[in-house]
Amino acid sequence: MGRVLVTGATGLLGATLVPALRLRGHTVFGQGHQTAADVQADLTDAAATAALLDAVRPDVVVNLAALTDVDRCEIDPQQAYRLNVRSVENLAQQLRLQGPASHLVQVSTDQVYDGTAPQREDQVCIRNVYALSKLAGELAAAHLGPGRHTVLRTNFYGRSLRAGRSSFTDWLHAALSQQQPVTVFEDVLFSPLAIDTLADCMAQVVARRPAGVFNLGARGGLSKADFAHAFAAAAGLPVASMRRGRVADLAHLKARRPHDMRMDSHHVEAVLGLQLPDLDSEIQRIGSSYREDA
Repeated sequence: MGRVLVTGATGLLGATLVPALRLRGHTVFGQGHQTAADVQADLTDAAATAALLDAVRPDVVVNLAALTDVDRCEIDPQQAYRLNVRSVENLAQQLRLQGPASHLVQVSTDQVYDGTAPQREDQVCIRNVYALSKLAGELAAAHLGPGRHTVLRTNFYGRSLRAGRSSFTDWLHAALSQQQPVTVFEDVLFSPLAIDTLADCMAQVVARRPAGVFNLGARGGLSKADFAHAFAAAAGLPVASMRRGRVADLAHLKARRPHDMRMDSHHVEAVLGLQLPDLDSEIQRIGSSYREDA
Protein backbone atom coordinates (compact mmCIF):
# COMPACT_ATOMS: atom_id res chain seq x y z
CA MET A 1 0.00 0.00 0.00
CA GLY A 2 1.14 3.56 -0.63
CA ARG A 3 1.19 7.09 0.68
CA VAL A 4 -1.86 9.02 -0.53
CA LEU A 5 -2.46 12.76 -0.24
CA VAL A 6 -6.15 13.71 -0.52
CA THR A 7 -6.57 17.42 -1.13
CA GLY A 8 -9.88 18.99 -0.20
CA ALA A 9 -10.28 16.15 2.29
CA THR A 10 -12.60 18.07 4.60
CA GLY A 11 -15.38 18.23 2.00
CA LEU A 12 -18.30 15.86 1.40
CA LEU A 13 -16.45 13.34 -0.74
CA GLY A 14 -13.23 13.51 1.26
CA ALA A 15 -15.02 12.55 4.48
CA THR A 16 -16.03 9.25 2.86
CA LEU A 17 -12.95 8.65 0.70
CA VAL A 18 -10.25 9.13 3.36
CA PRO A 19 -11.50 6.37 5.71
CA ALA A 20 -12.16 4.10 2.70
CA LEU A 21 -8.53 4.45 1.62
CA ARG A 22 -7.23 3.91 5.16
CA LEU A 23 -9.35 0.78 5.46
CA ARG A 24 -7.49 -0.60 2.44
CA GLY A 25 -4.13 -0.07 4.12
CA HIS A 26 -2.99 3.21 2.60
CA THR A 27 -1.24 5.86 4.64
CA VAL A 28 -3.51 8.84 3.97
CA PHE A 29 -2.86 12.53 4.56
CA GLY A 30 -5.92 14.78 4.29
CA GLN A 31 -5.27 18.37 3.20
CA GLY A 32 -7.72 21.20 3.82
CA HIS A 33 -8.19 24.60 5.39
CA GLN A 34 -9.97 23.32 8.49
CA THR A 35 -8.49 22.04 11.73
CA ALA A 36 -9.94 18.61 10.91
CA ALA A 37 -7.34 18.28 8.12
CA ASP A 38 -4.10 16.39 8.74
CA VAL A 39 -2.14 19.02 6.81
CA GLN A 40 -3.00 22.53 5.71
CA ALA A 41 -1.72 24.35 2.64
CA ASP A 42 -2.86 26.91 0.08
CA LEU A 43 -2.72 24.98 -3.19
CA THR A 44 -3.04 28.17 -5.22
CA ASP A 45 0.42 29.12 -3.92
CA ALA A 46 3.22 27.28 -5.72
CA ALA A 47 5.66 27.49 -2.82
CA ALA A 48 3.09 26.21 -0.31
CA THR A 49 2.19 23.35 -2.65
CA ALA A 50 5.86 22.44 -3.06
CA ALA A 51 6.38 22.43 0.71
CA LEU A 52 3.33 20.21 1.20
CA LEU A 53 4.45 17.65 -1.36
CA ASP A 54 8.02 17.69 -0.05
CA ALA A 55 6.71 16.94 3.44
CA VAL A 56 4.27 14.19 2.45
CA ARG A 57 6.12 12.63 -0.54
CA PRO A 58 2.92 10.94 -1.79
CA ASP A 59 2.76 8.07 -4.23
CA VAL A 60 -0.70 9.26 -5.30
CA VAL A 61 -2.44 12.63 -4.96
CA VAL A 62 -6.24 12.65 -5.17
CA ASN A 63 -7.34 16.22 -5.82
CA LEU A 64 -10.81 16.98 -4.50
CA ALA A 65 -10.12 20.67 -3.82
CA ALA A 66 -12.38 22.86 -5.97
CA LEU A 67 -14.79 25.76 -6.09
CA THR A 68 -18.05 23.98 -6.92
CA ASP A 69 -20.52 26.85 -6.47
CA VAL A 70 -21.62 27.25 -10.10
CA ASP A 71 -23.00 30.77 -9.75
CA ARG A 72 -20.00 31.97 -7.76
CA CYS A 73 -17.72 30.72 -10.53
CA GLU A 74 -19.77 32.69 -13.05
CA ILE A 75 -19.57 35.87 -10.97
CA ASP A 76 -15.88 35.49 -10.13
CA PRO A 77 -14.07 33.62 -12.93
CA GLN A 78 -10.70 34.62 -11.48
CA GLN A 79 -11.49 32.74 -8.28
CA ALA A 80 -12.73 29.79 -10.34
CA TYR A 81 -9.41 29.81 -12.18
CA ARG A 82 -7.35 30.01 -8.98
CA LEU A 83 -9.12 27.15 -7.22
CA ASN A 84 -10.01 24.89 -10.14
CA VAL A 85 -7.05 25.40 -12.46
CA ARG A 86 -4.08 27.07 -10.80
CA SER A 87 -4.10 24.65 -7.87
CA VAL A 88 -3.96 21.70 -10.32
CA GLU A 89 -1.15 23.38 -12.24
CA ASN A 90 0.83 23.68 -9.01
CA LEU A 91 0.23 20.05 -8.05
CA ALA A 92 1.23 18.77 -11.50
CA GLN A 93 4.33 20.95 -11.67
CA GLN A 94 5.62 19.93 -8.24
CA LEU A 95 4.86 16.24 -8.77
CA ARG A 96 6.75 16.36 -12.04
CA LEU A 97 9.76 17.87 -10.26
CA GLN A 98 9.67 15.13 -7.62
CA GLY A 99 10.23 12.41 -10.20
CA PRO A 100 8.33 9.82 -12.24
CA ALA A 101 6.90 7.67 -9.43
CA SER A 102 3.88 9.72 -8.36
CA HIS A 103 0.39 9.83 -9.88
CA LEU A 104 -2.38 12.48 -9.85
CA VAL A 105 -6.08 11.63 -9.69
CA GLN A 106 -8.05 14.73 -10.68
CA VAL A 107 -11.74 14.68 -9.76
CA SER A 108 -13.80 16.58 -12.32
CA THR A 109 -17.50 16.98 -13.01
CA ASP A 110 -20.35 15.74 -15.21
CA GLN A 111 -21.18 19.39 -15.93
CA VAL A 112 -18.77 19.28 -18.88
CA TYR A 113 -21.61 17.52 -20.76
CA ASP A 114 -24.88 18.75 -22.23
CA GLY A 115 -25.70 16.73 -25.30
CA THR A 116 -27.43 13.53 -26.32
CA ALA A 117 -27.04 10.85 -23.65
CA PRO A 118 -25.34 8.60 -22.90
CA GLN A 119 -22.30 10.82 -23.44
CA ARG A 120 -18.76 9.53 -23.95
CA GLU A 121 -15.60 11.20 -22.73
CA ASP A 122 -15.01 12.95 -26.07
CA GLN A 123 -18.46 14.60 -26.20
CA VAL A 124 -17.68 17.69 -24.12
CA CYS A 125 -20.13 20.62 -24.24
CA ILE A 126 -19.37 23.64 -22.03
CA ARG A 127 -22.23 25.81 -20.72
CA ASN A 128 -20.70 27.86 -17.89
CA VAL A 129 -17.50 29.09 -16.24
CA TYR A 130 -17.52 26.29 -13.66
CA ALA A 131 -17.48 23.59 -16.35
CA LEU A 132 -14.82 25.48 -18.30
CA SER A 133 -12.60 25.81 -15.23
CA LYS A 134 -12.95 22.10 -14.41
CA LEU A 135 -12.08 21.15 -17.99
CA ALA A 136 -9.05 23.44 -17.79
CA GLY A 137 -8.12 21.67 -14.55
CA GLU A 138 -8.21 18.35 -16.40
CA LEU A 139 -5.82 19.75 -18.99
CA ALA A 140 -3.55 21.05 -16.23
CA ALA A 141 -3.40 17.56 -14.71
CA ALA A 142 -2.18 16.23 -18.07
CA HIS A 143 0.94 18.42 -17.71
CA LEU A 144 2.25 15.83 -15.29
CA GLY A 145 3.08 13.69 -18.29
CA PRO A 146 1.82 10.64 -20.19
CA GLY A 147 0.49 7.83 -18.04
CA ARG A 148 0.74 9.77 -14.78
CA HIS A 149 -2.73 11.20 -14.33
CA THR A 150 -6.33 10.02 -14.09
CA VAL A 151 -9.34 12.30 -14.58
CA LEU A 152 -12.67 11.17 -13.11
CA ARG A 153 -15.82 12.97 -14.26
CA THR A 154 -18.53 12.24 -11.74
CA ASN A 155 -21.47 13.31 -9.59
CA PHE A 156 -22.56 11.78 -6.29
CA TYR A 157 -25.21 11.64 -3.59
CA GLY A 158 -25.75 9.88 -0.27
CA ARG A 159 -25.31 10.44 3.42
CA SER A 160 -22.73 13.04 4.41
CA LEU A 161 -20.13 12.05 7.01
CA ARG A 162 -18.96 15.65 7.38
CA ALA A 163 -20.59 17.57 10.21
CA GLY A 164 -22.20 20.76 8.99
CA ARG A 165 -22.18 19.71 5.32
CA SER A 166 -25.33 18.26 3.82
CA SER A 167 -25.56 16.27 0.60
CA PHE A 168 -28.37 16.49 -1.95
CA THR A 169 -30.17 13.52 -0.38
CA ASP A 170 -29.57 14.86 3.16
CA TRP A 171 -31.26 18.10 2.11
CA LEU A 172 -34.11 16.26 0.42
CA HIS A 173 -34.65 14.02 3.45
CA ALA A 174 -34.70 16.92 5.89
CA ALA A 175 -37.01 19.09 3.78
CA LEU A 176 -39.51 16.36 2.96
CA SER A 177 -39.53 15.03 6.52
CA GLN A 178 -40.56 18.51 7.69
CA GLN A 179 -42.93 18.92 4.71
CA GLN A 180 -41.11 22.02 3.55
CA PRO A 181 -41.70 23.24 -0.01
CA VAL A 182 -39.26 21.60 -2.42
CA THR A 183 -38.89 22.20 -6.15
CA VAL A 184 -37.19 19.46 -8.16
CA PHE A 185 -36.20 19.91 -11.78
CA GLU A 186 -37.52 17.78 -14.59
CA ASP A 187 -35.27 19.37 -17.23
CA VAL A 188 -31.93 18.37 -15.63
CA LEU A 189 -30.80 14.76 -16.16
CA PHE A 190 -27.83 13.01 -14.59
CA SER A 191 -26.36 9.62 -13.67
CA PRO A 192 -24.75 10.05 -10.24
CA LEU A 193 -23.13 7.40 -8.06
CA ALA A 194 -23.81 6.79 -4.38
CA ILE A 195 -20.94 8.32 -2.43
CA ASP A 196 -19.80 5.03 -0.90
CA THR A 197 -19.79 3.36 -4.32
CA LEU A 198 -17.80 6.27 -5.71
CA ALA A 199 -15.26 6.03 -2.87
CA ASP A 200 -14.84 2.30 -3.54
CA CYS A 201 -14.26 2.94 -7.26
CA MET A 202 -11.77 5.69 -6.46
CA ALA A 203 -9.89 3.35 -4.14
CA GLN A 204 -9.51 0.99 -7.10
CA VAL A 205 -8.23 3.88 -9.21
CA VAL A 206 -5.66 4.76 -6.52
CA ALA A 207 -4.46 1.16 -6.43
CA ARG A 208 -4.32 0.61 -10.19
CA ARG A 209 -3.60 4.13 -11.54
CA PRO A 210 -5.31 3.91 -14.94
CA ALA A 211 -4.22 6.72 -17.25
CA GLY A 212 -6.65 9.00 -19.06
CA VAL A 213 -10.09 10.55 -18.72
CA PHE A 214 -12.99 8.46 -17.43
CA ASN A 215 -16.70 8.96 -16.82
CA LEU A 216 -17.67 7.50 -13.45
CA GLY A 217 -21.43 7.36 -13.09
CA ALA A 218 -24.25 4.90 -12.53
CA ARG A 219 -25.81 2.86 -15.30
CA GLY A 220 -28.91 4.61 -16.55
CA GLY A 221 -30.00 8.11 -15.66
CA LEU A 222 -32.90 10.16 -14.39
CA SER A 223 -34.10 13.71 -14.18
CA LYS A 224 -33.49 15.29 -10.80
CA ALA A 225 -37.27 15.33 -10.31
CA ASP A 226 -37.59 11.59 -10.95
CA PHE A 227 -34.54 10.95 -8.77
CA ALA A 228 -36.13 12.90 -5.91
CA HIS A 229 -39.42 11.02 -6.18
CA ALA A 230 -37.64 7.64 -6.33
CA PHE A 231 -35.54 8.55 -3.30
CA ALA A 232 -38.60 9.73 -1.37
CA ALA A 233 -40.41 6.47 -2.08
CA ALA A 234 -37.40 4.39 -0.99
CA ALA A 235 -36.97 6.45 2.18
CA GLY A 236 -40.68 6.43 3.03
CA LEU A 237 -41.01 10.20 2.83
CA PRO A 238 -44.16 12.25 2.06
CA VAL A 239 -44.09 14.07 -1.27
CA ALA A 240 -47.04 16.45 -0.90
CA SER A 241 -44.67 19.41 -0.45
CA MET A 242 -42.60 18.56 -3.54
CA ARG A 243 -43.38 20.07 -6.92
CA ARG A 244 -41.81 19.72 -10.32
CA GLY A 245 -40.17 22.70 -11.97
CA ARG A 246 -37.70 23.67 -14.69
CA VAL A 247 -34.26 25.09 -14.08
CA ALA A 248 -34.65 26.96 -17.37
CA ASP A 249 -37.38 29.06 -15.73
CA LEU A 250 -35.15 30.31 -12.88
CA ALA A 251 -34.29 33.88 -13.81
CA HIS A 252 -32.11 34.49 -10.73
CA LEU A 253 -29.38 32.00 -11.69
CA LYS A 254 -26.14 33.66 -12.78
CA ALA A 255 -24.81 30.67 -14.72
CA ARG A 256 -26.46 28.64 -17.44
CA ARG A 257 -27.02 25.04 -16.35
CA PRO A 258 -26.57 22.01 -18.59
CA HIS A 259 -29.74 19.98 -19.06
CA ASP A 260 -28.41 16.50 -19.83
CA MET A 261 -25.29 15.26 -18.02
CA ARG A 262 -25.97 11.52 -18.32
CA MET A 263 -22.72 9.67 -18.95
CA ASP A 264 -21.58 6.50 -20.68
CA SER A 265 -19.17 4.87 -18.21
CA HIS A 266 -18.28 1.75 -20.19
CA HIS A 267 -14.67 2.92 -20.60
CA VAL A 268 -13.87 2.85 -16.88
CA GLU A 269 -15.75 -0.45 -16.49
CA ALA A 270 -13.56 -2.04 -19.17
CA VAL A 271 -10.30 -0.65 -17.79
CA LEU A 272 -11.00 -1.53 -14.13
CA GLY A 273 -12.88 -4.75 -14.87
CA LEU A 274 -15.99 -3.80 -12.91
CA GLN A 275 -19.69 -3.27 -13.46
CA LEU A 276 -21.11 -0.03 -12.13
CA PRO A 277 -24.49 -0.25 -10.40
CA ASP A 278 -27.84 0.61 -11.88
CA LEU A 279 -29.07 4.02 -10.71
CA ASP A 280 -32.53 2.78 -9.72
CA SER A 281 -31.15 0.02 -7.48
CA GLU A 282 -28.67 2.39 -5.86
CA ILE A 283 -31.43 4.88 -5.06
CA GLN A 284 -33.37 2.06 -3.42
CA ARG A 285 -30.33 1.08 -1.34
CA ILE A 286 -29.51 4.60 -0.20
CA GLY A 287 -33.14 5.54 0.42
CA SER A 288 -33.66 2.42 2.50
CA SER A 289 -30.67 3.35 4.65
CA TYR A 290 -32.31 6.68 5.53
CA ARG A 291 -35.55 4.86 6.35
CA GLU A 292 -33.73 2.40 8.65
CA ASP A 293 -32.03 5.24 10.55
CA ALA A 294 -35.22 7.28 10.98
